[in-house]
Amino acid sequence: MSFKYGKLFRNPNYRKNLASTIVNRFGDSVDAIASSWIVYELTGQASWSAIIYAINRLPTIIVTPLVGPWVENHSKKNIMVVTDLIRAICVGVMATGLLIGFLSAPLIALLNLIISTAEAFRGPASSAFFPMVVDKDSYNEAISLNSSVSSITELIGTGLAAAIIALIGSSGAIYLDMATFVISALLISWMKIPAETLNAKVSASAGAYLKELKDGFVYCKGKKILVVFAFVALFLNGILVPINSLQTPIVTEVLKGGPELLSIFGIAVTVSMLLGSLLFPVFRKFLNGKKTIIMMIALIITFYLGLVGAAPLYETRYGAAITLLLLSIALGFGISLGNMYINVEMFNVIDRSYLARVSGIGSAISVGITPVTAFVISIVVKLTSTKIILVMAGVVAFLFGMYMLTSGTKAIVEAERENKESSALADEKSCADKITA
Repeated sequence: MSFKYGKLFRNPNYRKNLASTIVNRFGDSVDAIASSWIVYELTGQASWSAIIYAINRLPTIIVTPLVGPWVENHSKKNIMVVTDLIRAICVGVMATGLLIGFLSAPLIALLNLIISTAEAFRGPASSAFFPMVVDKDSYNEAISLNSSVSSITELIGTGLAAAIIALIGSSGAIYLDMATFVISALLISWMKIPAETLNAKVSASAGAYLKELKDGFVYCKGKKILVVFAFVALFLNGILVPINSLQTPIVTEVLKGGPELLSIFGIAVTVSMLLGSLLFPVFRKFLNGKKTIIMMIALIITFYLGLVGAAPLYETRYGAAITLLLLSIALGFGISLGNMYINVEMFNVIDRSYLARVSGIGSAISVGITPVTAFVISIVVKLTSTKIILVMAGVVAFLFGMYMLTSGTKAIVEAERENKESSALADEKSCADKITA
């Protein structure tokens, strides 16, 4: 592992890519606190926060799956630079509006819509750009390091947000976010990437674009492993909604505790996800894809059913805190395993020419399940207790686990076998080329 990490850091393009990720994450984590505060300060209404949250998600669901063919046939590097600059301009307008006094909730909503639309282009471009930066045999370590560093940066940014806002004000904090987008654009523009093979017809012809778009959906449908990935992503995003939407009722009604338990939950999940991401390359040496997915599901089931089953331990404050801590660590590791496995294997099984399209479709599917599940829970919670919802979530996870055990993981096993065979053939060809030379 140390050799592979050393190889990564000797790659100047990867160093710039990682630095770009760090500055982006730091700026976003500070901006998230500042923006939330600004919206409520301007309007005094929680409804505007909800509206802006929904607006932020719409382009991911609607725009992202449609832009893949266009992104694949334009320079990914240029798309990332331009979208970073668009985001910088929007954030700069927001900060200036707050400073001068013309900022309003509708303007924030409009700027967020533009930013989210730019991100809908940048996401697929970033996915398609990644294999140009990192060699295939370094995917595990590169994605692990990116994820871990992102989590650490977000923790630092969130922790420093209040101090930054107190020191330079809310507008200053948002200007800081603007600066991070500009720095990210500069870092990406300085990368030296081989020329890409692009198909100009897709950009010039609506018919060619629609054909490419249709081919992307057909490719996803025809590749069994991608269908399985979609099911896993749907499951993972949907099964976490009860936790995210019912945190306070879980703490007060089930654990019989107070706000300190919310802190324990948040810190434990974040830290365990961070460690899980960092240690993922080690786990993958011992766990194949099937075992990884089953372990993820088992840890999620343990969290949900464990919360309800450990009720006698909640009679004391320490019993509730320790139980929640252990279950939250299990949940964090489970989430990390699932996320990391899909993120790494996506680059192993998808043809490069389809990366942007598949990434866009996958993002829309995984994000789209969240509001649907939240709507269902908002109805169910009026009809039953929080405990019952936790049990129901555990049962859903168990049933999904049974499906994956019986038939869902067959495609994973087949894909891993094909990947090993193609890697072996590539190694044989490389050896033969060296002997010939």
